[in-house]
Amino acid sequence: MKKQLLYHACLPENHEYHVPLTQIMEEGITPSTKSNYWYSNGGKVKKNIADKLRPTNAPDWLDFNSAIGVNIEKTVSKALCFPVFTDKIMVFDSEVSMLIYDQAFYDDNQYTFEEALDFDTGEAIEDLIQKYWERMMTLEDYLKEIPYKKPEILLFQLVPSNLIQVSE
Repeated sequence: MKKQLLYHACLPENHEYHVPLTQIMEEGITPSTKSNYWYSNGGKVKKNIADKLRPTNAPDWLDFNSAIGVNIEKTVSKALCFPVFTDKIMVFDSEVSMLIYDQAFYDDNQYTFEEALDFDTGEAIEDLIQKYWERMMTLEDYLKEIPYKKPEILLFQLVPSNLIQVSE
């Protein structure tokens, strides 16, 4: 069986989340690596609510503040790639994650910006976060059944530079 690779975007120099390749090759990929902000992380949007609704089966190491966004397919022309080297990877449904972002924006801005009204999902933020947690699964389980077209894949371990290669 072919070894599963993970991909992390290597964004162009004119992109606000660009990180020089030299920095990646020195430091690896960490939660504070600027390119990580290009990825969604629905559990971090309203972290206090996510923590309150955290299921008992969520692993201790799962901390949305230490998550690194990755993909199982290359989605940009230039990407950093590395093999799966840890089991500290969880997959969430990115469609639910986007609803969390939208509803949080609505909840926070409905009385400030008229545009915020376009972001009301009609669902309570707590219900969306509960759904987000319910759809959580390991990468291994996700790859067996691929239940969502658009996965939000979060890696909860630093990626050492010696594992990273550039894929163009």
